[in-house]
Amino acid sequence: MTTPLLKVNDLYKRYDTGYRGFSRQYNDALAPVSFELQRGETLAIVGEAGSGKSTLARILVGAEPRSGGEIFFEGEALDSRDIKQRCRLIRMIFQDPNTSLNPRLTIGQLLDEPLRFNTQMSAQSRHTQVVDTLRKVGLLPEHAEFYPHMISEGQKQRVAVARALMLNPKIIIADEALTALDLSVRSQILNLLLKLQKDLGLSYIFVSHNLNIIRHVSDKIMVLHKGVMVEKAPTEQIFNSPQHEYTQRLIQEQSLFVHKR
Repeated sequence: MTTPLLKVNDLYKRYDTGYRGFSRQYNDALAPVSFELQRGETLAIVGEAGSGKSTLARILVGAEPRSGGEIFFEGEALDSRDIKQRCRLIRMIFQDPNTSLNPRLTIGQLLDEPLRFNTQMSAQSRHTQVVDTLRKVGLLPEHAEFYPHMISEGQKQRVAVARALMLNPKIIIADEALTALDLSVRSQILNLLLKLQKDLGLSYIFVSHNLNIIRHVSDKIMVLHKGVMVEKAPTEQIFNSPQHEYTQRLIQEQSLFVHKR
């Protein structure tokens, strides 16, 4: 049996909210969740605001510690304390490039940062990789000299994709990365991500509340509701035969929204 690229066992997140009387109180942001991700596969995590999907994404990328559970990468335990290791293997594309890209750095400096802090590459080697990665995402080498405010929203998101690619990760997590883009730009970025997946063998985890987007890109879907995984199945099975009433409601609401437009 093939070892999955990523395997998650009973991962959960609990926040300490203080005391009530003499009893410590907790908020379970994410109930124990388990899943697997294969090489070249796309998993979508869907749910409304407060469902726990972004919490799960932040834990996977190492931006937030887990309260319990296990994460295995290619069969080996991924140590929750080894952030550098996590940074190289799993990268994230955030929702809004305007807040994730430092406006005081040029595009070249933004792309160089992950290499400077996580590798022993020479300045010349880093520059070569920056230029190569800009080309991969459909930008020009000259864009390395630009600042974020000098380029369009679509180009900013291409820079965000390039930044995620800099350490040659195996998995990229896109946390609502397409939501704020207009339809034409969204289509371009989506096509870019699919091309990169084919060319580089990437695995994706799409975190989104937009079912129309993830239906066209995901192989399987995991539905979260108030921190609990209520359903997990191949994409078409979820859409054609949703089992949980919450999943049914999400699909129905999305259909109504599309028809109104």
